[in-house]
Amino acid sequence: MKQIMPYVSTLLLLLISIMPIAMLAETFVPYEGISVSYMKLADGGIKITDVINKSSYRFEISIDGETLTYPPNSEGSSGKPNKFAYKLVRYDISKKGGGTMWKYTPPDKEEIAEDAVEVNSVEDEIVADNATVQPARSRKGTRSAPNNGYGNPTSVNYFKLVDEDEYFGNDAVDAYVTRTNSYSDALDKSSNKKQYIIDNDLEQYLRESQVMLVEKKAQIPLLAQDIATQAQSLVSDTELVVNYVVQTFNNRLRIRQEAHDRLDKAVKSALNDETGGSQLLSSEMINYAVIAIIALALIVWIVIVMSRKKKKKPGKAAGNKSTTSTNGSNSDAPSIIVRRRTTSILKKQSLDDVVNNPAYMLIESAEFSPNSAVRRIYVKNTCIREIYNLYAEDLRNAEKPKEDGCMVLGRWVYDKDNNVYDVSLEEVVYPGDDAVFKEYELNFGGITSMRVWKQLHKLRNTTGLQYDLTCWVHSHPGIGVFFSNYDNTVQMQLKHYQHPNFLTAFVVDILTPEQQLGIFTFRSDGTINSKNDLTKLYSLEDMNKWALDSGRKSFVPDNYYNILASATHKNVSCLGIELNNNAIIDLMQITMEGNTGLMGWASGFTLKEGDECRYVVSGIVKDEEKPASGAMGCLVVLTHMSLPTIQRIVETKCGNIYFIMIYSIKLATLTSIPVVNGEIMTDESFYGDVAIDELTKWTRRKR
Repeated sequence: MKQIMPYVSTLLLLLISIMPIAMLAETFVPYEGISVSYMKLADGGIKITDVINKSSYRFEISIDGETLTYPPNSEGSSGKPNKFAYKLVRYDISKKGGGTMWKYTPPDKEEIAEDAVEVNSVEDEIVADNATVQPARSRKGTRSAPNNGYGNPTSVNYFKLVDEDEYFGNDAVDAYVTRTNSYSDALDKSSNKKQYIIDNDLEQYLRESQVMLVEKKAQIPLLAQDIATQAQSLVSDTELVVNYVVQTFNNRLRIRQEAHDRLDKAVKSALNDETGGSQLLSSEMINYAVIAIIALALIVWIVIVMSRKKKKKPGKAAGNKSTTSTNGSNSDAPSIIVRRRTTSILKKQSLDDVVNNPAYMLIESAEFSPNSAVRRIYVKNTCIREIYNLYAEDLRNAEKPKEDGCMVLGRWVYDKDNNVYDVSLEEVVYPGDDAVFKEYELNFGGITSMRVWKQLHKLRNTTGLQYDLTCWVHSHPGIGVFFSNYDNTVQMQLKHYQHPNFLTAFVVDILTPEQQLGIFTFRSDGTINSKNDLTKLYSLEDMNKWALDSGRKSFVPDNYYNILASATHKNVSCLGIELNNNAIIDLMQITMEGNTGLMGWASGFTLKEGDECRYVVSGIVKDEEKPASGAMGCLVVLTHMSLPTIQRIVETKCGNIYFIMIYSIKLATLTSIPVVNGEIMTDESFYGDVAIDELTKWTRRKR
C-alpha cells in the first residue's frame, strides 16, 4: 500500500490541477447554510450537480417540474442530483419562502423581444376596438395578462385560442419538452444506451414526433387565419392577428424542434457508438472525458508497475482456482462471457406463419414495379376488409368525399443476400378524433401515433414477434392514384431508422369504379417509386371479394371459441360468435379493470352462407377506440345481469351491431345475446353462457 501511495498522490494532484477546466461550476446560495452548485451548458440549459443543506429548515428544489427534498441537518443534508434543466428551476425553504433560481433564456433574445412588441400591438388593437375597455397601454410598458376575462372578453377569447391549442398551446409544448428532455436525460445516464432506446421505443417516438412537426408547420398559416377569422368582427386588422399567431406558433414549434433534435442527436450517437458509452451534451462536459482518459492511463500504468514488482518477488504458489474450458480441462484463460447483441430489433423476426397461409393475399412487387426494395407483400384478409369498410363509410357522401387513411402494422424479414424485404400487413390502426380529413387534405393527428404505439407494444408482447409500422394508407378521391411531394415527405418520416426500405404505402381513388389502388415502395437506392414506375394498379373491390372468400376458407373452428355454443336455440342471423386467442385476451384485460358500462367493441369479419351468419371476432378494443369502419358487437360490463339495464346502455347502438357480450362481475361469466334487426333478443334460450375461467383455460391450451 505504501508503495502505491506516491502514484495515487500524483494522480490526485493531476486531477486537482485540471479540475477547474472541467467543472466551471457556479453556486447559488438562497439562504445561509444552503447552496446549490450548477453548470451552464452550451445549449442554454444548466446541470444541477450538488445540493447542500446545513440549515435548520427543509429545502426543496424543483428542476423542470421534478421536486427533490433535502431535510434540515446541521451536519449537512447533501446530494448530487446531476439533473439537467431546460425550463425552470425553483426552490422553497420551509417557513422562509422560495423563489426562482434559474429560468431558460433563449439565445435569440432580441427576436423574442420583437415578438413581444407584436403581442402588445395586437392586444392594443383588440382593446381599441372594444368600447368598454380603457385606452391601450404604451408599447414600452410590460404586457400584463388580458383584463381578467370579464371586462375584456375579446382579448381573453383570442389569447385563449392561442394558448389552449392542442399542439401549440403552452401546456402542450411544456408537456412535450418535459417528456422529451426526460428521455434525453435518462438516456445520457443509462449504462446500456441501446437497450434503453429499445425498451422505450425512442426511434418510433422520434419518427412520430418529426412527422407531427412537419405537418404542424405546414398548418400554421391556416391555423392563424382561422383564429383571425374568429376575431374578425371585433378586430379591425386581421392581418396583425395572423402575423402574431404565426410568430407565436413558429417560436413554440422551434422549442419543440430543439427538444426533438437534442434527443435525436443522443439516440443517433448511441446507435452509432458500438460501446454504448454515454453521450456528452455540452462542450464543458467534454473535459470529463479528458480527465477520464488521463486517469485511466495513470491507473493502467500503476497496475503494470505494481504487477512487475510483484513478479520479481518470490510469491506464494498459485491457488487452486482455475477456469474450466468447454472440453472440461482446466485453463488459466478467463471465462467466456456471452453478451446479447443489442439492436433496435427486440423480438423475433419471422413470417413463417404467413407464407402459404390462405388468410394472406400474396402480392409480388414484380407485378407493379420493376425496382422495389420490397420483394413480397402479404396482406391479411381482415386487414383488407377493414380498409375496404373504412372507405365504404366515406362513400356515403360520394358527392364530396373527404380524404381518409389509416396505419397498418405488420412484420418484415430482410434477405441480406438480395437486399430485399418481405413484409406483412396485418393490423389496421384507425385515426383518432383529432385527425383532420378534408377533400384534398389529410392529417392523421396525435391520437393515431398513440394508438400505433400502444398496439405495437401489445402485439410484440402477446406474440413475441417484432411488429412494426409496415404500411400507411390514404385516399385520393376523384384525383387519381399518384404519390405527391407531401406523400413523399410523410413516407420519409415514417420509415424505420435502421431498415428504412420495408415501408410501403397504398393510395386509393375510391371514386373509380373498381376503387383503383396503387402500391408505392422504396427503391433499393432509398428513393421512392412514382406513378410513372407503376406497371399495374390493383382493385380494392377485387381485393375485398378475395378477402371475403378467403375468410370462409381460412376459418378453422378449432382455432376459435364459440361463446354462443351453449344456447338452446339458434337464430340463422347469428349462429355463432367466434373468438380467437387475441379477442379473449383483449376481453380479459378490459374486464379486469373493474369498470362498468359499455366498455368495448368487437371487430372482425362475417361468415355468410345464404341466410346463415357467423361472426368471427379477431379483437376487442376499448369504448373510446371504436373502429372507424364500425363494429360487429359490443362488450358491456355489469355487476348483475339486468336486461333493462343492458337495453338502456346500448339502446342507441343496437342498429349497428349484431350481438352483445355481457360480463357479470359477480358471477364471472360472459353471456352473449344476439341482436336481430336492431332489437335485442329477450328469449334467454338464444343466449350463450361461458365462465371466464373456461375461456382463460382454452387460450392456454391453444398456446
